[in-house]
Amino acid sequence: MNQATFTRSIIGFAQFARSRGLNVGVEETFSALRAMELGLFEEKATFYYALKALFCCNKDQLALFDKLFGIYWETKNDDPKRQQSRQKITNPQHLPKQPSVLSVWGFGDGDKNQEEDSKTVTGGNATARLRKTDFSKVAEMDASILEEIAEKLWREMSKRLKRRMKRRYTRETIDLRRTIRASLPHGGEAIELRYRGKKPRKMRLIILLDVSGSMDKYSFFLLRFVWALQSYFEQVESFVFSTHLRRITEVLKTNGLEKTLFQLSTQADNWSSGTKIGECLRDFNERFAPQILTRSSMVIVLSDGLDTGEKGTLESEIQKIRRKTRRLIWLNPLKGTRDYEPSARGMSEALPYIDHFHAAHNLESMLELEDLLCSI
Repeated sequence: MNQATFTRSIIGFAQFARSRGLNVGVEETFSALRAMELGLFEEKATFYYALKALFCCNKDQLALFDKLFGIYWETKNDDPKRQQSRQKITNPQHLPKQPSVLSVWGFGDGDKNQEEDSKTVTGGNATARLRKTDFSKVAEMDASILEEIAEKLWREMSKRLKRRMKRRYTRETIDLRRTIRASLPHGGEAIELRYRGKKPRKMRLIILLDVSGSMDKYSFFLLRFVWALQSYFEQVESFVFSTHLRRITEVLKTNGLEKTLFQLSTQADNWSSGTKIGECLRDFNERFAPQILTRSSMVIVLSDGLDTGEKGTLESEIQKIRRKTRRLIWLNPLKGTRDYEPSARGMSEALPYIDHFHAAHNLESMLELEDLLCSI
């Protein structure tokens, strides 16, 4: 069995375990694939215990894992098509030490297919490689796989963000007097707790995405990121801009991602044209900011900062946004390139007023936004 098949088997087991009640998500699956790459599965017993450590969150799940592990791997090995390529895994507690899993499961030191498989997008290393690959350098054959990985990662990230922010805004101080008073009609039982003070206002997220020509290789992936956030947060306002600004909040909600991508790609004035960042921000400040921009809001600009508009406009408009918002974040794909300097006029005008300036060139750089959002 080649490495690609082994990788698919691990992914399949992760999906099987998740469907049967184990808390196995994308990160646990990637950790299992990374463990395979590092050679932690060279022995059968190590393979078993490594997966058990990754897939079990508490003692109650250990017995369930043992059951699922036996069902999945033994059933797979009972398949006639796989019997000759994989040895049956028995009770892991009594497994003798075996040669490397590469040779036991059909890899072999001289297997020429191993080198070829390591270069395909189905292998564990390819998954890790795509997470670190600059969006602009993704080959067409890898693009579809990267989009699948991105969608899963961003869905998981947005779910975690929602949970973390919900805990963050939970009121903690109980008003004992009001709680006792409210319990009197119920015989003194505190059915409903009352809290002191007002519940903090939830943060509103405002996203401005550059879809100009210089951002063309990044825009589709970044728009998927915007869509993932908007799918799980109620208070998200989304905009795209190039030479003109367009609000797409409702479009994303009603039409979905694919229709929105198609609609935007057919409009020359919104996609892959020039960039007038300053004028688009001025349009935002005049038309939308009075209604949606508050001191509890956070603004995220995704742009390379290559402004072709009138000098000074970007600086003036970005100042207005900064004065009215809680935090201003600028994510620039070019920042992830070697020896990058924010010397472009637009970027240099905006930089003094930005609270956080980060890269946005690959999946890993985008995932770092999770901790940033929750730390503010």
